[in-house]
Amino acid sequence: MSDLNPQEILRELSQAVRTAVMPHMGTWRSRKVTGVASSGDATFSIDDIAEEAVETFIHSNGLRVSYYSEDKGLVLPKRSGSIEAVLIIDPIDGTRGAIAGFECSVVSVAWCDPKEKPTVSDVLYGAIAELKSGQTFTASKHGNLEILDGSGNSIPAEPSANTDIDKCGLTLGTVGAPLEVLFQAIGPLASRTTVQGGFFVLNSSAYELTRLATGQLGAVVDVRNRLLREHPETRQLFKNYCSGRLMSLYGYDLAAALLIAKSAGCVVTDAWGNSLDNWELMDTTEANFGSLVAAANADLHGKLMEEIDRGFASLPSTF
Repeated sequence: MSDLNPQEILRELSQAVRTAVMPHMGTWRSRKVTGVASSGDATFSIDDIAEEAVETFIHSNGLRVSYYSEDKGLVLPKRSGSIEAVLIIDPIDGTRGAIAGFECSVVSVAWCDPKEKPTVSDVLYGAIAELKSGQTFTASKHGNLEILDGSGNSIPAEPSANTDIDKCGLTLGTVGAPLEVLFQAIGPLASRTTVQGGFFVLNSSAYELTRLATGQLGAVVDVRNRLLREHPETRQLFKNYCSGRLMSLYGYDLAAALLIAKSAGCVVTDAWGNSLDNWELMDTTEANFGSLVAAANADLHGKLMEEIDRGFASLPSTF
Protein backbone atom coordinates (compact mmCIF):
# COMPACT_ATOMS: atom_id res chain seq x y z
CA MET A 1 0.00 0.00 0.00
CA SER A 2 1.25 3.49 -0.74
CA ASP A 3 2.74 5.53 2.11
CA LEU A 4 0.61 8.47 1.06
CA ASN A 5 -2.47 9.39 3.10
CA PRO A 6 -5.92 8.90 1.52
CA GLN A 7 -6.27 12.52 0.41
CA GLU A 8 -2.88 12.39 -1.33
CA ILE A 9 -3.72 9.06 -2.97
CA LEU A 10 -6.98 10.46 -4.34
CA ARG A 11 -5.24 13.58 -5.61
CA GLU A 12 -2.59 11.51 -7.41
CA LEU A 13 -5.20 9.12 -8.84
CA SER A 14 -7.27 12.00 -10.21
CA GLN A 15 -4.17 13.56 -11.77
CA ALA A 16 -3.16 10.22 -13.33
CA VAL A 17 -6.55 10.02 -15.05
CA ARG A 18 -6.22 13.63 -16.16
CA THR A 19 -2.80 12.94 -17.71
CA ALA A 20 -4.21 10.01 -19.68
CA VAL A 21 -7.28 11.89 -20.90
CA MET A 22 -5.82 15.30 -21.76
CA PRO A 23 -4.46 14.41 -25.24
CA HIS A 24 -7.93 13.25 -26.27
CA MET A 25 -10.01 16.22 -25.12
CA GLY A 26 -11.79 17.98 -27.95
CA THR A 27 -10.75 15.42 -30.58
CA TRP A 28 -13.01 13.59 -33.03
CA ARG A 29 -11.70 10.23 -31.77
CA SER A 30 -13.12 10.86 -28.29
CA ARG A 31 -16.66 11.12 -29.65
CA LYS A 32 -17.06 7.48 -30.62
CA VAL A 33 -19.82 5.76 -28.61
CA THR A 34 -18.43 2.43 -27.40
CA GLY A 35 -21.21 1.10 -25.18
CA VAL A 36 -23.62 1.76 -22.33
CA ALA A 37 -22.57 2.41 -18.73
CA SER A 38 -24.13 0.69 -15.71
CA SER A 39 -26.23 3.82 -15.26
CA GLY A 40 -27.63 3.58 -18.79
CA ASP A 41 -25.66 6.58 -20.04
CA ALA A 42 -23.67 6.37 -23.25
CA THR A 43 -20.00 5.41 -22.99
CA PHE A 44 -17.54 7.21 -25.25
CA SER A 45 -14.02 6.21 -26.23
CA ILE A 46 -12.59 8.89 -23.94
CA ASP A 47 -14.38 7.17 -21.02
CA ASP A 48 -12.58 3.92 -21.88
CA ILE A 49 -9.23 5.70 -21.69
CA ALA A 50 -10.09 7.15 -18.28
CA GLU A 51 -11.25 3.77 -16.94
CA GLU A 52 -8.00 2.13 -18.03
CA ALA A 53 -6.00 4.85 -16.26
CA VAL A 54 -7.89 4.17 -13.02
CA GLU A 55 -7.18 0.46 -13.16
CA THR A 56 -3.50 1.02 -14.00
CA PHE A 57 -3.01 3.44 -11.09
CA ILE A 58 -4.64 1.16 -8.53
CA HIS A 59 -2.66 -1.91 -9.59
CA SER A 60 0.70 -0.16 -10.05
CA ASN A 61 0.45 1.41 -6.60
CA GLY A 62 -0.63 -1.79 -4.90
CA LEU A 63 -3.74 -0.24 -3.39
CA ARG A 64 -5.76 -2.68 -1.30
CA VAL A 65 -9.11 -1.28 -2.36
CA SER A 66 -12.17 -2.21 -4.29
CA TYR A 67 -13.59 0.46 -6.53
CA TYR A 68 -16.82 1.40 -8.20
CA SER A 69 -16.77 3.28 -11.48
CA GLU A 70 -19.48 4.50 -13.81
CA ASP A 71 -18.70 2.12 -16.64
CA LYS A 72 -17.42 -0.99 -14.85
CA GLY A 73 -19.53 -1.08 -11.72
CA LEU A 74 -17.89 -2.64 -8.64
CA VAL A 75 -14.39 -4.00 -9.25
CA LEU A 76 -12.88 -6.23 -6.55
CA PRO A 77 -9.13 -6.54 -5.89
CA LYS A 78 -7.34 -9.21 -7.89
CA ARG A 79 -5.48 -10.33 -4.79
CA SER A 80 -7.23 -11.90 -1.83
CA GLY A 81 -7.12 -10.33 1.62
CA SER A 82 -8.66 -7.46 3.49
CA ILE A 83 -9.31 -4.15 1.79
CA GLU A 84 -8.79 -0.70 3.26
CA ALA A 85 -11.43 1.24 1.37
CA VAL A 86 -14.02 1.36 -1.35
CA LEU A 87 -13.28 4.05 -3.91
CA ILE A 88 -16.24 5.65 -5.69
CA ILE A 89 -14.91 6.93 -8.99
CA ASP A 90 -16.39 8.85 -11.88
CA PRO A 91 -13.36 8.88 -14.21
CA ILE A 92 -14.94 11.67 -16.26
CA ASP A 93 -17.90 13.56 -14.88
CA GLY A 94 -18.87 15.76 -17.79
CA THR A 95 -17.84 13.51 -20.67
CA ARG A 96 -19.73 15.64 -23.17
CA GLY A 97 -17.79 18.69 -22.00
CA ALA A 98 -14.51 16.78 -22.29
CA ILE A 99 -15.41 15.69 -25.82
CA ALA A 100 -15.97 19.34 -26.72
CA GLY A 101 -12.77 20.44 -24.97
CA PHE A 102 -14.64 22.57 -22.42
CA GLU A 103 -13.58 23.26 -18.83
CA CYS A 104 -16.68 21.64 -17.31
CA SER A 105 -15.29 18.12 -16.99
CA VAL A 106 -13.57 16.56 -14.00
CA VAL A 107 -12.22 13.38 -12.42
CA SER A 108 -14.11 12.57 -9.21
CA VAL A 109 -12.80 10.14 -6.57
CA ALA A 110 -14.21 9.42 -3.09
CA TRP A 111 -12.74 7.20 -0.35
CA CYS A 112 -15.22 5.27 1.82
CA ASP A 113 -14.92 2.71 4.58
CA PRO A 114 -15.10 -0.82 3.11
CA LYS A 115 -18.84 -1.33 3.34
CA GLU A 116 -21.14 -3.35 1.13
CA LYS A 117 -23.45 -0.41 0.44
CA PRO A 118 -21.67 2.88 1.19
CA THR A 119 -23.77 6.03 1.40
CA VAL A 120 -22.99 9.74 1.25
CA SER A 121 -22.37 9.77 5.00
CA ASP A 122 -19.67 7.08 4.60
CA VAL A 123 -17.42 9.24 2.41
CA LEU A 124 -14.26 10.02 4.38
CA TYR A 125 -12.19 11.78 1.71
CA GLY A 126 -12.90 13.29 -1.68
CA ALA A 127 -10.86 14.64 -4.57
CA ILE A 128 -11.84 16.33 -7.80
CA ALA A 129 -9.47 17.38 -10.57
CA GLU A 130 -10.57 19.64 -13.40
CA LEU A 131 -9.36 18.01 -16.60
CA LYS A 132 -8.50 21.11 -18.58
CA SER A 133 -6.82 23.33 -15.97
CA GLY A 134 -5.51 20.80 -13.47
CA GLN A 135 -7.16 22.63 -10.58
CA THR A 136 -7.80 20.16 -7.75
CA PHE A 137 -10.14 20.08 -4.75
CA THR A 138 -9.62 17.73 -1.81
CA ALA A 139 -11.50 17.43 1.48
CA SER A 140 -11.93 15.10 4.42
CA LYS A 141 -15.06 14.38 6.42
CA HIS A 142 -13.69 16.51 9.23
CA GLY A 143 -12.98 19.52 7.03
CA ASN A 144 -9.48 20.14 5.68
CA LEU A 145 -10.65 21.53 2.35
CA GLU A 146 -7.79 22.35 0.01
CA ILE A 147 -7.99 23.94 -3.43
CA LEU A 148 -4.88 24.04 -5.63
CA ASP A 149 -4.54 25.63 -9.04
CA GLY A 150 -2.83 23.88 -11.93
CA SER A 151 0.58 25.03 -10.67
CA GLY A 152 -0.03 23.78 -7.14
CA ASN A 153 -0.75 27.18 -5.60
CA SER A 154 -3.36 27.33 -2.84
CA ILE A 155 -6.69 29.02 -3.61
CA PRO A 156 -9.08 30.06 -0.83
CA ALA A 157 -12.63 28.73 -0.76
CA GLU A 158 -14.95 31.71 -1.27
CA PRO A 159 -18.61 30.69 -1.56
CA SER A 160 -20.85 33.54 -2.62
CA ALA A 161 -22.61 35.51 0.11
CA ASN A 162 -25.33 36.59 -2.34
CA THR A 163 -28.87 35.70 -1.26
CA ASP A 164 -30.72 37.28 -4.20
CA ILE A 165 -31.99 34.71 -6.73
CA ASP A 166 -31.97 37.35 -9.48
CA LYS A 167 -28.19 37.74 -9.02
CA CYS A 168 -27.49 34.02 -8.63
CA GLY A 169 -25.40 31.97 -11.06
CA LEU A 170 -27.55 28.84 -11.44
CA THR A 171 -27.01 25.48 -13.15
CA LEU A 172 -29.66 22.88 -13.94
CA GLY A 173 -29.36 19.13 -14.54
CA THR A 174 -31.09 18.20 -17.79
CA VAL A 175 -29.59 15.00 -19.29
CA GLY A 176 -32.32 12.69 -20.54
CA ALA A 177 -35.16 14.88 -19.27
CA PRO A 178 -38.19 16.07 -21.24
CA LEU A 179 -37.27 19.73 -21.19
CA GLU A 180 -40.68 20.81 -22.39
CA VAL A 181 -42.04 19.60 -19.03
CA LEU A 182 -39.01 20.30 -16.82
CA PHE A 183 -39.05 23.96 -17.77
CA GLN A 184 -42.70 24.30 -16.86
CA ALA A 185 -41.59 23.69 -13.27
CA ILE A 186 -38.19 25.40 -13.31
CA GLY A 187 -38.66 28.06 -16.00
CA PRO A 188 -39.77 30.90 -13.68
CA LEU A 189 -36.81 30.27 -11.36
CA ALA A 190 -34.32 29.97 -14.19
CA SER A 191 -35.66 33.05 -15.96
CA ARG A 192 -35.03 35.20 -12.91
CA THR A 193 -31.31 34.43 -13.04
CA THR A 194 -30.63 34.99 -16.73
CA VAL A 195 -29.91 38.74 -16.73
CA GLN A 196 -28.10 39.67 -13.52
CA GLY A 197 -26.89 36.23 -12.46
CA GLY A 198 -26.55 33.59 -15.15
CA PHE A 199 -28.25 30.36 -16.13
CA PHE A 200 -26.08 27.47 -17.29
CA VAL A 201 -26.43 23.85 -18.40
CA LEU A 202 -22.97 22.31 -17.90
CA ASN A 203 -23.74 18.56 -17.63
CA SER A 204 -21.22 17.91 -14.83
CA SER A 205 -22.67 18.00 -11.33
CA ALA A 206 -19.27 17.43 -9.73
CA TYR A 207 -17.75 20.36 -11.61
CA GLU A 208 -20.71 22.56 -10.76
CA LEU A 209 -20.52 21.84 -7.03
CA THR A 210 -16.84 22.78 -6.95
CA ARG A 211 -17.83 26.14 -8.46
CA LEU A 212 -19.94 26.79 -5.39
CA ALA A 213 -16.74 26.54 -3.36
CA THR A 214 -14.92 29.03 -5.60
CA GLY A 215 -17.84 31.47 -5.73
CA GLN A 216 -18.26 31.19 -9.49
CA LEU A 217 -21.77 29.77 -9.05
CA GLY A 218 -24.45 30.34 -6.45
CA ALA A 219 -26.63 27.28 -6.90
CA VAL A 220 -26.79 23.82 -8.50
CA VAL A 221 -30.23 22.32 -9.10
CA ASP A 222 -31.31 18.91 -10.41
CA VAL A 223 -35.02 18.13 -10.03
CA ARG A 224 -35.41 15.46 -12.71
CA ASN A 225 -36.23 12.78 -10.14
CA ARG A 226 -38.77 14.98 -8.40
CA LEU A 227 -40.56 15.41 -11.71
CA LEU A 228 -40.50 11.66 -12.34
CA ARG A 229 -41.76 10.78 -8.86
CA GLU A 230 -44.45 13.41 -8.52
CA HIS A 231 -45.60 12.96 -12.12
CA PRO A 232 -45.03 9.29 -13.02
CA GLU A 233 -47.02 9.83 -16.19
CA THR A 234 -43.87 11.54 -17.56
CA ARG A 235 -42.01 8.21 -17.46
CA GLN A 236 -42.51 7.56 -21.16
CA LEU A 237 -41.38 11.08 -22.01
CA PHE A 238 -38.11 10.43 -20.15
CA LYS A 239 -37.68 7.12 -21.95
CA ASN A 240 -38.26 8.77 -25.32
CA TYR A 241 -35.00 10.70 -24.86
CA CYS A 242 -32.96 7.85 -23.30
CA SER A 243 -33.32 5.00 -25.82
CA GLY A 244 -36.06 3.41 -23.74
CA ARG A 245 -34.24 3.78 -20.40
CA LEU A 246 -34.59 6.13 -17.46
CA MET A 247 -31.68 8.34 -16.43
CA SER A 248 -31.20 10.57 -13.44
CA LEU A 249 -28.64 11.79 -10.91
CA TYR A 250 -26.58 9.04 -9.27
CA GLY A 251 -24.75 8.84 -5.97
CA TYR A 252 -21.39 8.16 -7.62
CA ASP A 253 -21.75 11.44 -9.52
CA LEU A 254 -21.59 13.44 -6.31
CA ALA A 255 -19.72 11.23 -3.83
CA ALA A 256 -16.66 13.50 -3.67
CA ALA A 257 -18.30 16.76 -4.70
CA LEU A 258 -20.85 16.81 -1.89
CA LEU A 259 -18.08 16.48 0.69
CA ILE A 260 -16.13 19.29 -0.93
CA ALA A 261 -19.16 21.61 -1.15
CA LYS A 262 -20.15 20.95 2.46
CA SER A 263 -16.56 21.49 3.61
CA ALA A 264 -16.73 24.92 1.97
CA GLY A 265 -19.85 25.77 4.02
CA CYS A 266 -22.41 25.26 1.25
CA VAL A 267 -25.88 23.78 1.84
CA VAL A 268 -26.88 20.63 -0.05
CA THR A 269 -30.17 18.67 0.02
CA ASP A 270 -32.34 16.69 -2.34
CA ALA A 271 -35.07 18.37 -4.43
CA TRP A 272 -37.50 18.23 -1.49
CA GLY A 273 -35.05 19.80 0.95
CA ASN A 274 -34.12 16.54 2.69
CA SER A 275 -30.69 15.26 3.75
CA LEU A 276 -28.63 13.24 1.27
CA ASP A 277 -26.71 11.33 3.95
CA ASN A 278 -28.44 7.99 3.35
CA TRP A 279 -28.20 8.11 -0.44
CA GLU A 280 -26.46 4.94 -1.66
CA LEU A 281 -23.45 5.55 -3.89
CA MET A 282 -23.32 2.38 -6.02
CA ASP A 283 -27.00 1.76 -6.75
CA THR A 284 -28.17 3.08 -10.13
CA THR A 285 -31.67 1.58 -10.01
CA GLU A 286 -34.71 3.83 -10.22
CA ALA A 287 -35.44 3.41 -6.50
CA ASN A 288 -32.12 5.13 -5.77
CA PHE A 289 -32.37 7.95 -8.31
CA GLY A 290 -31.20 11.20 -6.75
CA SER A 291 -31.85 14.91 -6.93
CA LEU A 292 -30.07 18.02 -5.74
CA VAL A 293 -30.59 21.55 -4.54
CA ALA A 294 -27.25 23.03 -3.52
CA ALA A 295 -26.57 26.64 -2.63
CA ALA A 296 -23.65 28.75 -1.49
CA ASN A 297 -25.48 29.71 1.72
CA ALA A 298 -28.53 28.77 3.77
CA ASP A 299 -30.59 31.86 2.97
CA LEU A 300 -30.26 31.33 -0.77
CA HIS A 301 -31.06 27.64 -0.38
CA GLY A 302 -34.28 28.46 1.44
CA LYS A 303 -35.36 30.85 -1.30
CA LEU A 304 -34.56 28.31 -4.00
CA MET A 305 -36.69 25.68 -2.27
CA GLU A 306 -39.61 28.11 -2.10
CA GLU A 307 -39.34 28.79 -5.84
CA ILE A 308 -38.99 25.09 -6.70
CA ASP A 309 -41.98 24.13 -4.55
CA ARG A 310 -44.00 26.91 -6.18
CA GLY A 311 -42.99 25.74 -9.64
CA PHE A 312 -44.01 22.15 -9.01
CA ALA A 313 -47.29 23.24 -7.42
CA SER A 314 -48.10 25.10 -10.63
CA LEU A 315 -47.79 22.02 -12.85
CA PRO A 316 -50.94 20.49 -14.31
CA SER A 317 -52.24 17.34 -12.64
CA THR A 318 -51.22 15.24 -15.63
CA PHE A 319 -49.30 15.53 -18.90
